[in-house]
Amino acid sequence: MPVKTLSETVNVQVRFSEVDSIRMVWHGNYVQYMEDAREAFGRKYGLEYMHIYNSGYMAPMYDMHLQYKEVATVDDRLAVTITYRPARGAKLIFDYEIRRLSDNALILLASTTQLFTTREGIFEPSSPPFFEEWKEKNGLV
Repeated sequence: MPVKTLSETVNVQVRFSEVDSIRMVWHGNYVQYMEDAREAFGRKYGLEYMHIYNSGYMAPMYDMHLQYKEVATVDDRLAVTITYRPARGAKLIFDYEIRRLSDNALILLASTTQLFTTREGIFEPSSPPFFEEWKEKNGLV
């Protein structure tokens, strides 16, 4: 049986303040675009950060990989697509694709891994109950 795919796309328009002196989007701003996509994903699928927190956990970033493919600049409209990648254990893995809307050029590929901790910052190696419920609700188990 094929694995169910959960994804969301948000559009962003590059602002002047997001480019560097050579008119390219400053590399760190892509991380913010990815955060925007994670927040939209959470709203769409019931995995908001405050839901995680109110369940007694946090999901700090553990690993992040970015692969820059093309340049984006002022006024480019970008589509940021986030896709949940199922994995064993107590972690959230997301893949990202950022494309320029005007020509569908691939700007960036990325992935992130977040691990669960208690609110006190203690690593939680087993899958928290709220996460198991979320996976079941979204047909991922």
